[in-house]
Amino acid sequence: MARKPYEVFEHTADIGLHVEGETLPELFIHAAQGMESLLVEPTDVQAIISREISVEGHDQLSLLIAWLNALIFLFDTEYLLFRDFTIDTLTESKVSGRATGEVYDSQRHALGCAIKAVTWHEADVTRTADNGYHASLIFDL
Repeated sequence: MARKPYEVFEHTADIGLHVEGETLPELFIHAAQGMESLLVEPTDVQAIISREISVEGHDQLSLLIAWLNALIFLFDTEYLLFRDFTIDTLTESKVSGRATGEVYDSQRHALGCAIKAVTWHEADVTRTADNGYHASLIFDL
């Protein structure tokens, strides 16, 4: 099996992710996949419902945090779990894309943890030596 483009790490009472991507859009997709994997096993989520997501920020990090917090909001308000992600637009101040998944079903989904928000604590997005991207994120549980 291929290596996952994200790695979960423990952080006091929270949980974090180290995320890799060859491009910035790929980094955003991998961060969303990693975060959703904290909620439920990705293979248990069917691609039934899609939602457009568009958020604004002032730099790459604020955009990434806003993107992930928008996904958390959709889980909190509509109980949506996502499996597939696309990024349509990514500029210095806006990201737009689509998330596809389904409504949480307690009979089929074993909920891992409840994520309140992505924190700014120790969060960063950096270029890697091979011109890819790396992000570190901590989630408030």
